[in-house]
Amino acid sequence: MAIHDPTHLFDGHISDKTRDRAKIISALTQPQFASIVLFAIVCLVCTSVTEYLVIYGISVFFGCIFPIIEVLYYSKKFHNDDGDVVRREDRFAPLLLGTFSYVLGVLALWLVHAPNLIFVLFICYAAVTFAITIITNWWKISIHACGMIGPGMAITYAFFPWGLIVFATVPFICWSRYVLRKHTPAQMAGGIIVGFVITAFIFCQML
Repeated sequence: MAIHDPTHLFDGHISDKTRDRAKIISALTQPQFASIVLFAIVCLVCTSVTEYLVIYGISVFFGCIFPIIEVLYYSKKFHNDDGDVVRREDRFAPLLLGTFSYVLGVLALWLVHAPNLIFVLFICYAAVTFAITIITNWWKISIHACGMIGPGMAITYAFFPWGLIVFATVPFICWSRYVLRKHTPAQMAGGIIVGFVITAFIFCQML
């Protein structure tokens, strides 16, 4: 499968079986769904079972449940049947609400004195989502590709080298989004770069 122009969507043909595989990968790595598992790993830095349950509960509510509900709402509102908000013009509102949810998560984690890694990770989520919200006024970049970067860096920071496994999923995510004609290679590269640069900067300043 050759990529002739990184600024254009995939224009080739794939089998039904390949398309089904791509849909499964895309669904499982939808950032909010994937975060349910990734937060469970990051929260292992907690020092007690009680702390783990409280911090994980806050993380899942503000980082997964609320964002999932609003994405599904906007997906249905804009007549998308796959849980995505496809058109760039339709993404501003759900992204802004996502930013708001992460900011509330930051405040909640601060109030319960969450471990610094988790607190800083949520700041990264808020900052990256806000950056994508601004960028989406002019360009649609891949939230799927971006979504693994922050958690991957946090898990790598806490449990090196196991976090590198998260990064190993990124090529498969990009492949699925490309063959499903959701993003161009350039849009996926943009998502990866935005996620990495902002997260790396905040990590360097706060960890």
